[in-house]
Amino acid sequence: MLDIKIFDVDHGFCAAIDTGDRHTILLDCGYNSHTGFHAGQHIFQQRHRFLDGVILPTYSENHLDGVADLLAQCLEHGLSVNFLIANPSLDETQFPGLAAPKQHLNNMLSNVMAITVKAHPECSKISHSMTINDIKLTFFWNNYPDVQNAHNLSLVTFVSYRDLHVIFPGDLEVDGWQALLQCHDFRDHLKKVNAFVAADHGQEAGYCADVFDDCTPEVIIISNQAEQPLSPQLLRRYESHVKPSRFNMSERPLLTTREHGTITLTKYLDAACRVSTQAKVQPSSRV
Repeated sequence: MLDIKIFDVDHGFCAAIDTGDRHTILLDCGYNSHTGFHAGQHIFQQRHRFLDGVILPTYSENHLDGVADLLAQCLEHGLSVNFLIANPSLDETQFPGLAAPKQHLNNMLSNVMAITVKAHPECSKISHSMTINDIKLTFFWNNYPDVQNAHNLSLVTFVSYRDLHVIFPGDLEVDGWQALLQCHDFRDHLKKVNAFVAADHGQEAGYCADVFDDCTPEVIIISNQAEQPLSPQLLRRYESHVKPSRFNMSERPLLTTREHGTITLTKYLDAACRVSTQAKVQPSSRV
């Protein structure tokens, strides 16, 4: 089974990829300062004994400042973290927020001799795939210093399980999208995507029309915050790219965490994928 929760946060981004048997991967470490939700809360509430891994897809201060807190909470609860995944071309000199996670965890993508990688000579890119409990994760990235904009250094994550294919593009902007679109394998992965998480919280800078030459999702999800209003024109553009779902994956073509709260994609074996929402919760004390 696969259960992906995209949490309602007001700082950064946060999603949990639950692969069954209490195996979970956190994608980003965002939190909600109004409700008290933080990245580790889902893990602790599930009473996991360890966290499979943490994927750090974006490297602006807004995203990285939740990492140290997550690691401290894991230490307090006696919860071990098995691995870290981040853009391997970055170091803490240029991105100080990476110092804390790199001090405690090894980035699986840093040692290309120790992992299975796929080179793409047509675009000078390297991708990496890994499988956990029949769930495949594939990562693509632009390299520093060839690219210096932190948003365009976002680690793009594809999550696939049976007929569910999700993309998490981080805070990628148009130039970053265009660089990755030169890669044939990246475009092949886009063609399979049926659940598209909008880049850069649904802001104009993250929208690239060329992406949808290859990608025709059945639902688009935007993780946005109260101080990040969405352009009605841009929302209509996103909705125009959604194709009708054969399996009624979602009753709405576009969902936002600001309006719908936590959004969950659930896939059990051969059953149709379902998208559900959880009402926004009231502020509470921190766990």
